[in-house]
Amino acid sequence: MNKAASSNISQLNAMAIAPVNSDGTVDYNNCAVAYAGTNTWGETGRNGSLTAVGAIDGLSSEYYDAVDFLKVTQGKIAKKNGKITDVAGFSQSGGYMMKMAAKYGQAIGFKTTSFDDWGGSQFSTLSKPQQTWLIANPAMLTRYQNDSWADLSRRDHKYGNIQGIIGIGDHNTLSKYFSGNALDLDSLAKDGIFAPNMSKIQVERAAKNWIKKNRNWDPFANPDAETTERIKTYLNRYGTYATKAYGLQMKRLNQLRSHLLASGGGLSANGKIYLDSEAARIIVEKAATDFEIATENILKVYQNAIRHAQDLWQDTLTESRWMGSLLEEWEIMSCLSDMGATQYTIVTLPCQNYQAKIDKITNMAYNFNALTNKINAKITDIVARDSELAQQLRGI
Repeated sequence: MNKAASSNISQLNAMAIAPVNSDGTVDYNNCAVAYAGTNTWGETGRNGSLTAVGAIDGLSSEYYDAVDFLKVTQGKIAKKNGKITDVAGFSQSGGYMMKMAAKYGQAIGFKTTSFDDWGGSQFSTLSKPQQTWLIANPAMLTRYQNDSWADLSRRDHKYGNIQGIIGIGDHNTLSKYFSGNALDLDSLAKDGIFAPNMSKIQVERAAKNWIKKNRNWDPFANPDAETTERIKTYLNRYGTYATKAYGLQMKRLNQLRSHLLASGGGLSANGKIYLDSEAARIIVEKAATDFEIATENILKVYQNAIRHAQDLWQDTLTESRWMGSLLEEWEIMSCLSDMGATQYTIVTLPCQNYQAKIDKITNMAYNFNALTNKINAKITDIVARDSELAQQLRGI
């Protein structure tokens, strides 16, 4: 849709893109604008170090070039009856995303994302009405700071405060951890960074390495205990570990996606449905496994409670008969009933409650299986009806 490359008078690098539908038409209603970071020594065009330094106390002067680029892009898209839905910036350009969101995002309606945006005095660059709007609409600006949530940058509080940036280049963002379209979880674990869908081994490795990088060197500290606490952080955040099978399935899905895209012409409508269905199946199966693991102990508690209630009633009968050996059976039962101790109150009523909870868990597990079967049937139907897709899949 539009692009800007750094020149002798401007260090701005930017592009505006729109997705292409499976039928080859362009979706002008979902256009995105992305701004690159600082142009450094040795790269083509003007060096951006001076404007980067100026951004520490407020807006980079590059902001005005970025606004011009946005306006030109908006004009081109308007001719197609389209709209800008997303704007993003990294590093120096990330620094003026708050201003971009509060002024132009508010007017046009796009969402804004900043990657490793330096924090600092951004909020003070906004007018009072802009500040009020941004506070009332926090979802319109998403901010990502360096080493992911697991390794807090210490540079960002409510509106950001500046401390030293570690390194230049990628600023310790996750960019170097991507392998193709997927995150390299082993590399993240090596650097002590948590991410979703890590195995137990990867989480333990990430926790240990994070402790090594961040411990306060207390001579009395217990590294194993610290690692255990760090692992709890992961589990609180993501709920459970990924299984090896899940990791292999996701890897296969990425291979499938690459294979279908490599066939030329982009994804067909059925190809997209197939990949989406495969992804849904993998996620549902993982959710079912997580649910089974999470409820295993709960089921045991209810099952044990049922047995305990039955044993309690039998013990009550045995002891009552021994103590009332001179009484008739009906007299013993009458005495117990007068005290509220009957088979109904001790066994039947509680066990009905326990069994209802067991049935609820069992039904949820059944629903997971039913959904998986439904998705599998959909996948089989798609492949059966699309001979070209079936032929492509045979080659994998």
